[in-house]
Amino acid sequence: MGVRLAMRKELMGLNNSDMLTADDVRTHLTKTVKQRSPNIAKGFSVISKFNDNHSQLVSGDNNKERLLKFERHRLFKDVLYTRQSVDAWLNSQIN
Repeated sequence: MGVRLAMRKELMGLNNSDMLTADDVRTHLTKTVKQRSPNIAKGFSVISKFNDNHSQLVSGDNNKERLLKFERHRLFKDVLYTRQSVDAWLNSQIN
């Protein structure tokens, strides 16, 4: 993690929080998919689907993935996801 990203997360108050940035979600998805599924294409598909949904949220569109719960940071306006919803969404994608 870069210094700027670490500082930003600290300023946003995300350390020891249940909220995840998009980068945190991607890291979590990558680790979890590698552990659960030997199929590389499946992992790529899951991360690609998340990236597509995240891009739509950032641009102001509606959330297409109903299981992914998010909120916008009140100061930085970043899209943040709850850890439980990311895990639930990942389980629905892998199984």
